[in-house]
Amino acid sequence: MRSILLFSLMALCLFSCKQKPTQEAIILDISAVRPLTDANATPETAVLYNRMDSLLNVGIMLGHQDDLAYGHTWYNEPGHSDVLGVTGRYPAIFGWEIGHIELGAEYNLDSIYFDNMKRYIREVHHLGGINTISWHGDNILTGGNAWDCDTLTRVVASLLPDGQNHDKFLGWLDKVADFFWDLKDDNGQLIPVMFRLYHEHSGSWFWWGNKQCTPEEYKKLWMMTVEYLRDTRQVHNLLYAYSPNYVQSEAEYLERYPGNEYVDILGFDCYANGENDNTNPEKIAFQINEYKKNMTTNLAILTAVAEKSGKIPAVTESGMESIPYPFFFSDAVYNTIKDYKISYILFWRNAPDRPRHFYVPYPGGASEVDFRSFVAKPKMITLNAHK
Repeated sequence: MRSILLFSLMALCLFSCKQKPTQEAIILDISAVRPLTDANATPETAVLYNRMDSLLNVGIMLGHQDDLAYGHTWYNEPGHSDVLGVTGRYPAIFGWEIGHIELGAEYNLDSIYFDNMKRYIREVHHLGGINTISWHGDNILTGGNAWDCDTLTRVVASLLPDGQNHDKFLGWLDKVADFFWDLKDDNGQLIPVMFRLYHEHSGSWFWWGNKQCTPEEYKKLWMMTVEYLRDTRQVHNLLYAYSPNYVQSEAEYLERYPGNEYVDILGFDCYANGENDNTNPEKIAFQINEYKKNMTTNLAILTAVAEKSGKIPAVTESGMESIPYPFFFSDAVYNTIKDYKISYILFWRNAPDRPRHFYVPYPGGASEVDFRSFVAKPKMITLNAHK
C-alpha cells in the first residue's frame, strides 16, 4: 500500500496549479475512497478516484480529446500536442474514442490505430495524466454508425437479454473488455481509466438517445454493460462516467440515471451550439450567451447532484468549433466554471483533415493568447511536459 501512496503522490506532483497545495494536503488516504461501482477495482483504480477527489480541492484539470494522436495539421508525430505547442504543457486529462473496436477494426472512427491509442494511453499514464474513454459504437440493427438513429429503430431494446441482438452485442462487449485488459504499464499493471458510457443520451442524435429508447431501457442497457464488463469479464480498471447533454432540470438530469451503485463520475456535455459563423458577430454573441447560460444551469445541477450522491463532477465535453470568439476561454469558459468545484473540463478534438474543426488553439492559430491566459489562471491544472 505504501508504494501505491507514493505513486499517487508522485503523479500528483506532476500537475501544475498556480495555487500550489502543500505536500501534506495532497497525500492520499486510500481508506477514504468512496464506494466504487466495482468493489473489486484494482488498487490503482481506487487511487485514481481518490486522486481526482483530492484534486477537487486544488483546481480544475484541463482536458483535450485525442491530444497526442493528431492536431490541426499533423498526425501521429511522437511527443506532439497542440496544447503543448501553445502552452508548453500537456493537458491533465486525455480523451480517447474506441468506436469501431466492436467491429474488430484496426483503427477507430477518427482514424487512430488502436495499437497507437494503447501506446498513447500508456504515455499519458507514465506522465501522470488521466485517460477517459468514450464509445460511439455502431448501430447493430442497421449496420450504420452511432448517429444512425431513426426513432422507429429500437436498437437498445434489441440489445437487452430478450432482444434479438443480445448475444451479438455481448460479443461486441467482449472486444471492449479485451481492449481494457490490454491497457498495462511497463510493469504489467492494468492502467486505470474512466469509461464514459452512452453519453449525451438526453439528446436524440445517437441510437441510445432519449427518443430511441425508454428511460428503463437505457438504465437496463447501462447496468447490463457494467455487469458484463465487471462481473463476467472481470474488467476491474474502470471508473464509470455518466454524461447527458446539457439539461434544464435535476429531474431531467436523473431521468435515465442507472443508480449510484453503477456510476463513479458525473458529468455533462455542453458546446457553443451550431455551425459557427466566423463573420457574424451577432450570431457569435448569441452562441456565447447561450453557452454561458447552459453551462451555468448545468454546473449548478451537476454539483448539487454530485454533492448528494457522493460522486465526482466534471464537464465531460465542451468547446466552440474554430473558436470565433477571441475570449472564449478566459471569459465564456473560465468565468463560468471558476466558482464551481469540478474535476475537469475536456475540450473536443483538433481534426487534421477538417481545417475548421478544432476546439483548442494550435500554434500560430487564433486565440493562442487567450488560451495561454486561461491555462495560467489560478484554478487551472495542467501536466508537466517531462517526467
